[in-house]
Amino acid sequence: MRISYIVFFISLTAWGQSVPQIEVLPNPKSLEDFDHQYKGCLENSECDQVMGLQLNRWKELVKRVQNEEVTEKKKNQFLELFRSKYGIPVEFYTTEKSQQGFKPLMFNSHCKNHNPKPPGQKTLKGIAFVKALNSTAATVWRDQTQIEVPISELFRPQPVTVYLNEGPVTFLLPIDDQPLFMKEGQLFVLKEEDGLFYTLKINKAGDWKIDNLDLSNLSRWSEHRSEVTCPKDDKKLAPEEFGVEFCKTIWNEDTKKTVVVRLHQGCA
Repeated sequence: MRISYIVFFISLTAWGQSVPQIEVLPNPKSLEDFDHQYKGCLENSECDQVMGLQLNRWKELVKRVQNEEVTEKKKNQFLELFRSKYGIPVEFYTTEKSQQGFKPLMFNSHCKNHNPKPPGQKTLKGIAFVKALNSTAATVWRDQTQIEVPISELFRPQPVTVYLNEGPVTFLLPIDDQPLFMKEGQLFVLKEEDGLFYTLKINKAGDWKIDNLDLSNLSRWSEHRSEVTCPKDDKKLAPEEFGVEFCKTIWNEDTKKTVVVRLHQGCA
């Protein structure tokens, strides 16, 4: 393991165990510094210094992983270590009320149904650092504290239903994520961060792990993904925040056949 990674994670551990010194930002040094009052926050977002620090730490790791000459396996190990300690940034739907609790980064949704007229409670897009996500709660890391945030209007992930031979199984995924394939009853989701691709493995209990995956099989898995007609279901499977549903096939490594998954998004 390169010494730069050792130093980086030692600094992360120290940051996680002590209260960070939050100071007024100096004069901007790059174009990115003009995007938001707090470095690390996204442009046009409601985001405080704590979230800015966490996002900046994540971006630093991504840059180091991209620039260092280490194997793909090592890169994924470093990402998984970060996820297990501090979570990874993911998107979900939320409301202003979340600022009274776990205070995610928030920005407006472009969906008309999320912006009622006359003005009422808006549905916003949120970003928080999440370690795991099960049917009842998200495990969120914020400001040196692990918080169990109930699945509700304050944290609304995307329900993804897989139609297996033994019956349908619903997983909760970040909004706009789509599974790449299935293996051993787990979904594998390909994620991207500033040009860095990595794979998130999700089991039925909602446990997450960044897995080392041979991406040479990417084209084989991708060629099995196609839009299909959704199975008939008498009950609505998604909360009201999701106005659009659609179905795709993905490859199931266990059965060596495709399986249908029902996905949801806020609007078309």
